[in-house]
Amino acid sequence: EEEEAKLGDARNSIILHFIITGYVAINTDGVAVTLKRDGSDYSAAIMGKILRANSISIWTDVDGVLSADPRRVPLASVLPEVSYNEAMELAYFGAKVIHPKTMQP
Repeated sequence: EEEEAKLGDARNSIILHFIITGYVAINTDGVAVTLKRDGSDYSAAIMGKILRANSISIWTDVDGVLSADPRRVPLASVLPEVSYNEAMELAYFGAKVIHPKTMQP
């Protein structure tokens, strides 16, 4: 009984991490397809929602979310923090770092 109680406590403190690829999927005909631009980001958002994750991490080839388009504003800097509403607004207005569908789930 004491061992069962310890096991129950351990189950409540387990932290799971998932690494999931997301760019490739299967269509309704069972054929492998690619999800195109930001498909992996969208997949991560969907899986995060399904798994009730506290957060998702998306690795990308840029340093983070910038204050402006660096092609137009050479002194653009990495924003240290972005709220959900700010990320939604950036996505809505076409920021390439975040796709609007990724913010929905």
